[in-house]
Amino acid sequence: MMGGLRLSGAALSALFFVSVCEGIAVSRGPGIAKAPLRLRGGDTDAAIEKFLANPPSYVLERHEFNHVLRVFNTNLDGTRTVLYALTKVKGIGRRFGDAVIKRAGVDGSKRAGELTVEEVEKLVQVIENPQNYDIPAWMLNRRKDYKTGKDLHNYTNKLDLQLREDLDRLRKIRCNRGLRHAWGFKVRGQHTKSTGRGHRTVVAAKKPGKK
Repeated sequence: MMGGLRLSGAALSALFFVSVCEGIAVSRGPGIAKAPLRLRGGDTDAAIEKFLANPPSYVLERHEFNHVLRVFNTNLDGTRTVLYALTKVKGIGRRFGDAVIKRAGVDGSKRAGELTVEEVEKLVQVIENPQNYDIPAWMLNRRKDYKTGKDLHNYTNKLDLQLREDLDRLRKIRCNRGLRHAWGFKVRGQHTKSTGRGHRTVVAAKKPGKK
C-alpha cells in the first residue's frame, strides 16, 4: 500500500522501476565511472507524483487497512485471511470459523484488515448467536449445558469460566473425577506408576530402615 492506495502487481512493478531508476548505476566497462540512469522526459519525483495523481485502471480504490483488529478482547492479525485471523479467538476453530464466515456473508478470501465495520459486527453477531444463523448444533462446543440444557458455544473468557465451574461442581459432589482433580492426579485412566510425578502429586516415601 502506498499513500492509501492498494496497487496490483503490475502497478507495483511500474512504481518500483520508477523509484529505483534514479539511483541505478550502469557500468560501462573497466576503468569507466558509473553514471546514474535517468528517465526520459523529466524528473523522477515529478513522474511519481504524476503517477499517483492520475492512477491507471489497475490501481484499486483508496481503502483503510487495519493491521490489528480487536474482537472479543483478542488482537487479530489484519494481514491474515479472515478465517485464520478468527482462529486466534479462543474457542473458534477452522471449521466453526468457516461456517461463521459463510453465514455472515463475508468474502473469505479477504484479509482481516480489509473488513468494514459492518462486516466485523456481522461476524460478532453470528459467533454470539450461532443457532440463529442455522449453524448446526454438532459444531458447538457446549452441548446440553448442565444448568440450562441448551446447546451453547463458549469462547474466550466464557470458556475458561465454564471449565472452572464444571471442576468446582465435580469437587463439591465428591465424585471420582472431582477428587482426582482436587488431588492433582490423572483423571482419564492413564497409568500413574511411572508418569504424572509432577510437583502437584505426592510420591509415597520409603519407610525408614528399608533400602
